[in-house]
Amino acid sequence: MNLMVDVVEMKPYHVNEVYKISEEAFPLPWAKDELIRETVNPNALNLVAVDNGKVVGYVQCWFALDSADIINVAVSSEHKRQGVARSLILSLIEHLRLKNVENVFLEVRVSNLPAQMLYKSLGFITLSKRERYYVNGEDALVMNLQI
Repeated sequence: MNLMVDVVEMKPYHVNEVYKISEEAFPLPWAKDELIRETVNPNALNLVAVDNGKVVGYVQCWFALDSADIINVAVSSEHKRQGVARSLILSLIEHLRLKNVENVFLEVRVSNLPAQMLYKSLGFITLSKRERYYVNGEDALVMNLQI
């Protein structure tokens, strides 16, 4: 079942909900002040998925010239496997096209098979592996999408 969400640019008033999701999703979540700074970073694009007024997921991206790097994608545990991450990434790609970005990169844990399947279904290809990329020593796959 796909949840119909509104995807909008992250604003400072979204940060508390984004932070709660990031605490759940990541061993080292960003601090709230870092998230607030990202809302005004001219080289960042941060989107949130909103369902009935509540943030249920977010994506963070940095871009320069014709390339972008997806930094974080996270969905609240109760909204996983409902198409939220797909909606976020598709919206991000559309925003990046308008900024003349041609290449989107990301790193994903080798153990995160659901995310890898999502990215592959969206056209991302695996370029390489970064050994011991994550704080726990886990390797990352580097993936790319040409848009």
